[in-house]
Amino acid sequence: MMFNESPRRKQINELVAWGHWFAFANILIAIVISSVYLLSSPIASTPISIVYTFATWLGHISFITFFGFVVLLLPFCYKIKQPSLLKAIGSVVAAIGLALLAFDALLYNKTGFHISLGSAELLKSEAQGHMGAFTWLQWFYLLLLVVVWLMFQLVLANAIHKRIKRFMKVKIGAYVTSGFLLCFVSSHAIHVWADAELYAPVLQQDNMLPLSYPATAKTLMSRIGVFDLQDYKQRQTLQFTDTDFAFTYPPKPIYCSVDAGQKVIFLSVRKSDIATPPAGLRSSGYHFVSSSLNGDYLNSVVYGLPQALLSSVTDNQPVLLALSKAFNLDVSMHQAHNEESDSTQIQPFYANDWLTFSSAMRTQGTGLYIADISVEQYAEIDLTALAEDVTVMVVAQIEGKPYRELFTNIMLQTSLSTTEDIAPTILKQLGCNATPSNYAIGQSLQNPTRAWSVSTQGRHLVVLHDGLITEVSKDGSFEIREYMTNEKVLKEIDTHLLSRSIKHITEFSER
Repeated sequence: MMFNESPRRKQINELVAWGHWFAFANILIAIVISSVYLLSSPIASTPISIVYTFATWLGHISFITFFGFVVLLLPFCYKIKQPSLLKAIGSVVAAIGLALLAFDALLYNKTGFHISLGSAELLKSEAQGHMGAFTWLQWFYLLLLVVVWLMFQLVLANAIHKRIKRFMKVKIGAYVTSGFLLCFVSSHAIHVWADAELYAPVLQQDNMLPLSYPATAKTLMSRIGVFDLQDYKQRQTLQFTDTDFAFTYPPKPIYCSVDAGQKVIFLSVRKSDIATPPAGLRSSGYHFVSSSLNGDYLNSVVYGLPQALLSSVTDNQPVLLALSKAFNLDVSMHQAHNEESDSTQIQPFYANDWLTFSSAMRTQGTGLYIADISVEQYAEIDLTALAEDVTVMVVAQIEGKPYRELFTNIMLQTSLSTTEDIAPTILKQLGCNATPSNYAIGQSLQNPTRAWSVSTQGRHLVVLHDGLITEVSKDGSFEIREYMTNEKVLKEIDTHLLSRSIKHITEFSER
């Protein structure tokens, strides 16, 4: 006896087949979009890491795309009888999903982190300035792009549906599924091995793809007793401080002028505390100075770079001094302590002695004066008189306080600053409107664009945000302290902010 397939069952089979082919087409599109993650990440350096890169890329992207189809679209294939409605729902779901993937890829390219609840606050602060600068025409183009993208998905859905009987005769499903499944499983297997061995070229890719949670040795192997979890924790590393930076300084040409008619004074009392706040100046809050900066301190000030990057710029004059020289603004520098700088580019700007420097600072009507002075030299300066007529910045630590402060008569818009912020702030005060990120790690404090700061302390990475200092060491251990009290805080590390900070430094050095 022959049983004919009912029309409804035949329709369901065609709709399910359409859904699979529609999902496959969007998997290919998602793979193309997600190639941005590979281009935005460090190039894999070993054969194993190269295999892992492509396996996890193809396996993971195909998995999350197909999983989205199974959860969001497949149930409708059995419930909806109108193919046009199903195609509309599928197009909307695909358009939104791939748009989010594209946005996340661009976000990763720019910041180094992905869309998540943990990164929401950081993402909000990063996006506010950019969104506020959008004109109505740019918003219109963005809306038009969304409409065009949705129309493309509708055309794709219709084209597949019209040819679904022909596609149903093509038997490639098993091969495609096997290929993607092999990539998915092999990538997790490689990651388990790399996690057990702390194989850096693979582990450095952990944050590359969105919604990625690769299998680890500590979760699998420790359960069956073949993995020492304590030994793993002792050897774990965050893989930042072994990076060697080499770049051209400044990474981008700087086009701006400075006002040679101004007078700006920057003084740092670094080796001793002072009894009272400088008269005539306001405190702008906490100021971070790396304790490992000795002879390099003034180099870090004038270059606007942390210690880890200074060795790469010894052949180039800092933008701050080069622009001042180009526009005939006299520059005088002084180092009170017996710490010799190895930078030949800033040596010509040093005064021979304190008397020469202090006399010029008091009597000259214009110029840029930068010095790291002793507490005795500080006591000789009449800051009240100077602050009435010229721009003054003083970094000092008041007796009884465990942190340094930046005192100034400039109107600043932040309560957090670092050594790397000084050069951009001075250049902004002198009238240069060049983007600080084109020549420094820091930002101009008159109009900061970030609520966090990043620096280095020796070979440690230092991130400052929301009243906390996070210091990550070479062996992967980290310490979090309150920067106003210097007391340790038991808190989980903010990996999103850490990724963003590392991206900020590496992006600067890779231009």
